[in-house]
Formats: sequence, C-alpha cells, structure tokens
Amino acid sequence: MFTLVSKIVRRLTRLPIAVLALSAILALMSAYPISNLRWDIQLQDTLSFFNQENSDYKKIEKDFGGLGSLTVVLQAKDSLLNYNTAKALAERLQNDSLVHFVDFETDVDFYTRNSLLYIEESDLDTIISRVAILKRAALSKSNPFLVDLVEKDSSEAPTAKAQADLESLQDKYFGLMSERFSNREGTIRVVDIYPTNSHTDLKASRALLSRTSEYLSEIINGKEVSVFYTGKVHDTIRQGNTMLPEAKLAGKLTALLILLLYIIHFYRQPQLIVISSIATALPILYTLALAALIYGRINLFTLLLALVLPGQACQVVSHVLKRYFLERARNLPPQLCIESAVLGIGPSTCAYTCIMAGLFACMILVPLPGLQELAVLGSLGTLLNWVVTILVTTALLRVFQKKRPFAVNDFRINRDYTIQLLPRTLNIVLIVIVSVASLACLIYGGKNLKFFYDFKKTEIQKPASTADSLIAQTGFPEYDPIIIEFADEEVGKELYRNFINLKKKKAIPTIASMYTLAQFGPNMSDSRKAKLDSLQEMLTGNFTAKMDSRELKAFALIKESLARRNLDTYDQPKNVLNKFRDKKGNNGVFAFIFHTIDPTDGLACRKLYKDIQKLQGTQGNEYLATGLPVIRAAILDKILQNLDKTITVGSFLVWFLLLLYYNRLTRAIFTILPSIFAMSWLLILMRLFGIELSVYSSLAFPIIIGASVDGSLQLWSAFYSKQGDTALTVMQKKFSGIAISQMASLIACYGLMISSHPGLRSIGQVLLLGLLCIFMSQFTIYPLIAGALDHYRIKQAQKKAK
Repeated sequence: MFTLVSKIVRRLTRLPIAVLALSAILALMSAYPISNLRWDIQLQDTLSFFNQENSDYKKIEKDFGGLGSLTVVLQAKDSLLNYNTAKALAERLQNDSLVHFVDFETDVDFYTRNSLLYIEESDLDTIISRVAILKRAALSKSNPFLVDLVEKDSSEAPTAKAQADLESLQDKYFGLMSERFSNREGTIRVVDIYPTNSHTDLKASRALLSRTSEYLSEIINGKEVSVFYTGKVHDTIRQGNTMLPEAKLAGKLTALLILLLYIIHFYRQPQLIVISSIATALPILYTLALAALIYGRINLFTLLLALVLPGQACQVVSHVLKRYFLERARNLPPQLCIESAVLGIGPSTCAYTCIMAGLFACMILVPLPGLQELAVLGSLGTLLNWVVTILVTTALLRVFQKKRPFAVNDFRINRDYTIQLLPRTLNIVLIVIVSVASLACLIYGGKNLKFFYDFKKTEIQKPASTADSLIAQTGFPEYDPIIIEFADEEVGKELYRNFINLKKKKAIPTIASMYTLAQFGPNMSDSRKAKLDSLQEMLTGNFTAKMDSRELKAFALIKESLARRNLDTYDQPKNVLNKFRDKKGNNGVFAFIFHTIDPTDGLACRKLYKDIQKLQGTQGNEYLATGLPVIRAAILDKILQNLDKTITVGSFLVWFLLLLYYNRLTRAIFTILPSIFAMSWLLILMRLFGIELSVYSSLAFPIIIGASVDGSLQLWSAFYSKQGDTALTVMQKKFSGIAISQMASLIACYGLMISSHPGLRSIGQVLLLGLLCIFMSQFTIYPLIAGALDHYRIKQAQKKAK
C-alpha cells in the first residue's frame, strides 16, 4: 500500500510547474481564512465546537449572556461623585449592544420598604413588642387623665430602647446589603458589567473594555476618580495579550530554528535552504486555512499544531534531500534521482506519516470537542506534510536544476569511519542488562506515575491587583457561583426543595447554599400572616400625634410594608430579576450555587460536580449546570475516562501499520522495540524529575509514540534493504539524516517551553524528555539488536561456507 502511494506521488513529481502553480494559488487563497481565525484560548472553549451549543456552558451562555463580567472599580474621596460616576456609567452601558445588563447598586430602599415580608419571624415578634411599647408611650402622653408616677428619665427609656431596636434590625438586614457594591464610606464602588457575547470572545471583550473606557473618560472628564478593571472579561483580555504575542514569538522562534537547522545542514548549497523553507512552510499554512474553514478557530489544543507540524515537515524534507543526493552521488541525472528518492524514501516516510496521522485521529475517542478538533486537524496536517513537502521539494529541485545540476560533493557531509561489531557475548550481555534495567524503569516509573489535579500549576493564575484589593473592602463576592438553568420557575422550586432535603441529610457537603428567584420573594407563611394581621390592628387609631420625627419615620415604614403584603415575586428590583431572567424574558429560569471548595483543586471540583448531579429533581426534570469548577471537572472526567482508549487504540494502530509495511512479524517487533525502551526511560525520568501527568502533559504521549517510529523505520528499512552492510555502517550512513530529523522534532519543545501557560509548558517538558529518550534508544537499542542479527547472519554464512 505504501509503495503504491509512493508511485502515485512519483508520477505527480513529473509535473513541477503544475505543482508549484497549484501550491501558490492555495497559499494565496489561505490568507483570507487565516486572517479571520478566531483565537479561543480558554480551557472552557474546548468543551464545545465553535458556534455550536453542544455543552451546558454554551447553552447557558446563549440564554444568560456572557458567563463572566467586566468589573469596574471606582475610587474617589467624594462618595457622591463616586456614586454619580457609577450611575452615569450604568445608564450609558445599559442600552449598549455589547452589554446584557449592568449591576452597580442594591435596591436597599425596596427591601427597607418591605422589610416585614423578609425578616425572620423572631425579629417580627421583636418589632410587634416594640411597637406595643411605643404605642403605650404615645397614648400615655396624649391622655390627660393618666398620671405618670415614674420619673421622666425612666419613662423615656422603653421608648428609646424600642427605637434603637428598630434601627438595629434595619442594620442587621440591610447594612451589609448596602455595602454589596461599595464600602461603608462609599469611596470605593463596584460596577459589574455582563456582556451580551461570550467573555471568552477576545475581540468582543476588547471592544467592551474599549467602550467602557471611552464612556468613563467622558463621564470623569478630569475629575478625581481612579478607575481599575478586573473580572473574567478583563482576565480574557489579559491572557490574550500574554498568549497571542507568545504564540507569535514561538512561531517565529520555530521558523528561526528550522531555518538555522537548514543553514547548518545545507550551508554549501544555499538553494536548498530556500527549497526546504518553502516546502516546510506551505503545509502549516494549508492546515491553518483548513482550521478556519472547518472550525473557524484555533483552540488551546490545536495551537500545538503550529509548533509540531513544521518539525514533522522538516523531517520529511531532510529524508528526501538526503536520499536524493545519495542517488546523485551515483552520477544519475536529477530527474531519475528525484524519482528514485521518492520511491526509496517514500514508503518508509509514508508509513511513519500514516502512523502519526492515526495517532492524532485516535484522540477523537476523547469526547472533548477541543481535542477532537486537534485529532482532525492533526491528521490532515500530518498527511499534508508528507504530500506537500515531497511534491514541492521535488518540483523546486527540478526548477532550480533546469540549467545546472547541484554539485554533489558540496552537499555530502558524512565521513567514513571503520567501525567493528561488538563481540557476540558482550553484545548479548549488554542487551540483557539494558532490558532488565528498562523493565525496572517501566515498573517503577509506571507504578508511581500520578495524575496532577492542581490547576494552580496547569493554568495561568490571576495576579494580585489593586482592583481586587479594593473589592476586598466591599461586600462584593470574590468568586463566581455555579449557574443552573432549568425549564421554568416550577422546576426551580422543585430543585430547591431537593437541595434542602439533601442538605438536611448532609449528602452534598461541597455545596454551601443555593439561590433561586422564589427565595427573593416574600415568605408568607400562615404564622407570618397572623402576626402581620396583629401588627395591623395595633396600628389602628390616631395615636401618632405626639410622636417625634424618628418615631414617625419608623411607623411610616411599618405601615408601608403592611400595605404591600401582596408583593409578588416579579415585583423584585430590576437588578435581581436580570440575574434570574434569560434573554427571551423568561423569569426565574436560573439558580446560583455557592460552593465550599477550592476551584483550583481538580479532585474537589469532581466531588462538587457529583454533588450537583445529586440535585436532579424527583420528577426527572433536566437542568444545565456550568461554572469554573464544573468545567474543570467535566474536562477531567472526559480526558481521564478516555485517554487510555486513545493510547491503547493508537498502540495497536502503530503495530498494525508496521505489520502492513514489513509484512513480517519479526521486523515489526524490532522496529517497535526502541519505542518501548524509550517509553520506559521516559517514565523513570518523569519520576526522578517529579513531573506528573496533567490534563495537558498527557497529550504529549500520542505525539511521542508517533515520533519514536520515524528513526527506527529509517534504520531498519536501510538494514533490511542492504544486506551487505552491518548494523553499525547503516547507522553511520543514516546518523546525520536521523539526527537532523530528531532535532527538527525538538524544535516544537522549545516553542512550548517558553510559554507562560503552565499547561502548555508541561507538554513541552514531557515532549523534550520523550524525544531525548527516543534519540538515545534509537542509537542504543538498534545497534545492539541489529548487531546480534549481524552475528547470526555471519554465523549462518560461515555454516554455508563449510
């Protein structure tokens, strides 16, 4: 099969002008889709495909709006100026198309006017008793027939106490509420802006921040008000401003290192540097265009391809050119050398390409859209690497050598050395020692390999900021709750009843509290109604004439609250209704859960997720849930439960393709052995260096497995095709080409390791160790095993000679 594909490619190499013209046209056509690529570099973006609502996160975001806010912190010495600035900003933003709603103050007046409907019944009893005291005091003052036999100071004590109790009750319920968006002095004020679009949309987030800054500049206009920004929208912008320049830097560094590699390898033939660079650049260009056409974005995982694919393309180019000039050394014409090189190197590189593409494709077994995008684009990119690099390289070789062929002597950098085989006994002893040591490494390293659940060390952490320190002085919450969405308010009531029952049983320890819109409505129990009726009767009659202004104010509030006893849930303040209402205007379809865990602890996130799943209503009503801990738990579950399938299926696929390539079991075993030894060494090195598997670093293993096959295929293919050479002479001839290809693979590691994202950096660390182990195993295990085969061949030849 691989030879047949190579023959098809060889025929296409006879059309260099058509190949180059088509390549140029495709490159020009790729520019537009690439320029419109969306960069979704948040972990939650990997839960769904672009513009598809196939996750709870996206479905809730569609109905609720952006699930993260832009938080503006205003600081001014003048509290009134601070309040007016916040109010003016809210009014300007409320009608903006980028904004869903703005929250900047709690309607304390609403709850003060309706306090009797919300306070606890024990406090309602206190109010009734204090009203009775005030009423008796007022009646005694207005009745001329009652003689006060008690001294004046003592008679006023109950009245003063009653007034103090009423004020303390107001402060108990509404004191902290009034500080929800500000400190007590009002010198610090918070404006919470919820966007219409996803807060992970970098372009929309930047537009919202820019719009807010413009409005504030117009409103403040030189006044002494300091402005600070924080919140998830601001975090998205900050991470984008960090990671996108880093991605560009990593891309430039990768290109520079590959160019440097070509300069070192082809410095005597500058034309080859140009040929190799063009052939390496085109496949990644086409892959990015495919990413734009198929998915419309680059996510956190597919970002790897921009670093991995150029290294693979460099491997193919170096193998093709190495073989081409080996053919040219036989004084064959360029056209014949090109076809011979394609047929010579084509089958082995095609087998390696199919193995690598198959390993990428196996990632589709993980039901995580971000990884499935990596699977599809990685497979397509790997196949494009092989086809495009061979066709473009050979086409450019034809064009550049149309008038004058390249000089062969200027290219060859190999030196011939006399290398003798190790003695047979020593060779066997070394094989046994290395095998036993590697088995111990595999057992010890694999047994103690642990999965890393600490997101503090795998995600970019939010740095301490002035805005956060100012917010800590207010009553503004310091973390976002879990959001639950359900069909209607009745389902929400059922969900809340289920929560109360589970809470009484202590079955959901990770959940602290839950809030639905119904909880913000007045609690009109029968006992409360009776007490309010009693209070209503007490306030009948004209006894307030002799009351002072403070007493009159307290009684006025009580009377107003009693007059609004039929308050409905939907009469709540607008800022409350906004939080529980979807974009279509349906009220009470959201609930908010506050947890007790550290959201950076992956294990705790999984426990919280399980507790949330227990909240399913007894009527079987389905609901959606999202939030940072839920997102992290979902990603961990999907990767941990399916990654072993990817590695298992990928390993069988490698085995199957090697059997298909060699059509002989022993040769497939010998080729895969260096990879097995390399994996055992990698496991022990990870143990020694304290590197643990995480959501990110585990993705390096399929890439390492695929990369480990390339060098082995080249060595063993050469060993079996040239029976006259020994293992060591084959290794000598192949060393430079394999070394160049392995160095090209290492280039991706350097780009990843300079990233400020801890997760991407961990992929680079594991890849670097893995590729170094592969390089060592190929030039350790191959000469030992192939050397043993050489001794066996020599022994068989001696027997025949006798």
